[in-house]
Amino acid sequence: MSALSCLQKKLQLEKKRQNYTVIVETGDISDGGTSANVFIRLYGSNGMSSRITLNNPQRNDFERGQTDTFHINAEDVGDMYKIWIDHDNTGSKPGWYLNKDGYKTIFCGKVTIIDNDRNKVYAFPCYEWLSVDEGDRQIARELCLSRASDGTCLQ
Repeated sequence: MSALSCLQKKLQLEKKRQNYTVIVETGDISDGGTSANVFIRLYGSNGMSSRITLNNPQRNDFERGQTDTFHINAEDVGDMYKIWIDHDNTGSKPGWYLNKDGYKTIFCGKVTIIDNDRNKVYAFPCYEWLSVDEGDRQIARELCLSRASDGTCLQ
């Protein structure tokens, strides 16, 4: 793809916007919440969104065992196939267990994105810590709807 066609596609994305609802489930385990700033980027058949801050100013987001809902307006990425979620590792307790289990609300997780304009729902499982002190010590995750045998996201 030429630089000109990449620029044209980027300009098209910047013009068209969609309304999304992002639902994040934080694990119900000791120190499972985070004080850090949390960000998300959406990827789909039309490209990717900018990096979006997830924040409800009147609420303490991402607390242990809590489900948080965010209403965002972002670039129209088309049919989603993955997201990138991360945090900036700031605050007194930045480590975060991103999850919720259908049985006991611990040790697994997901981020759900609703494309309100298309009435589509996408669920991205996580099941991991986003922490420099826990698990594999990563504070960013690529979450896919489905993966190929080599671990890459399927589109």
